[in-house]
Amino acid sequence: MPLQGVPAVIEIFEEFSEGMSGMQDDTHINVIGWFDKADRAPLKVAPRKINPELEKRGVFSLRSPTRPNPLSLSATRLLKVEGRLLHVEALDLIDKSPIIDIKPYSAGWDVVFWARDAHSRLIAQHAKQAEALAEFAREAYSFHGEKCAATAIAAKISYDATAEFGVSTRDMSVQLPRKVDPHLADSFIGITRATLGNGRLAVCLDQHEVRISSGNKSIGYRVLERLPFDPNRILDMTSEELFLKSE
Repeated sequence: MPLQGVPAVIEIFEEFSEGMSGMQDDTHINVIGWFDKADRAPLKVAPRKINPELEKRGVFSLRSPTRPNPLSLSATRLLKVEGRLLHVEALDLIDKSPIIDIKPYSAGWDVVFWARDAHSRLIAQHAKQAEALAEFAREAYSFHGEKCAATAIAAKISYDATAEFGVSTRDMSVQLPRKVDPHLADSFIGITRATLGNGRLAVCLDQHEVRISSGNKSIGYRVLERLPFDPNRILDMTSEELFLKSE
């Protein structure tokens, strides 16, 4: 199962179908599932999806299916309600997994934008490139609300910077160009959690360069023109094809 999960369809049993009333008014839902094939005994495991060679951690500090009560929790986009079927954008569950409950996702209750977590650090420092890029692009999309070229460009720059600095995206500061594309600004905020309020987001005089900093290190990125609009194609391109770097 990829880190991002896969598109899925949830079937609600007939006897519970009345509970679906009103679901079409929500864009996102919290899905509570059951890892019915998971091992429930170990209390320490390695974060195998990120890197199985990493040191073992307590299961309560991971989102691993291995846990005493193997519940899963997924916030996902509800694409459409079709009879007793719920079409969702992505679930981190294998086929035929039991669904225990569904609750509406609330941006006011369920989002803690400034939260820090070990998962983002492990992704930045230990995940394979494709998985880290997918994770960064997902964070950009979750904040921006649209999968576009800007979300992919911000993901590529963020990945390059984390590799250069050896830090989490939450430990980086971002300087955006004076005439920044709003889509790109949203994407960097979503990935790094940098804001004007926490002092990690600023606007510089340069009209073209994005500058990423951590500690006393700083790298400028000048995005090249005439890039493809398809975000998947951008994620597959090399850094040299996407931007020019300067110290």
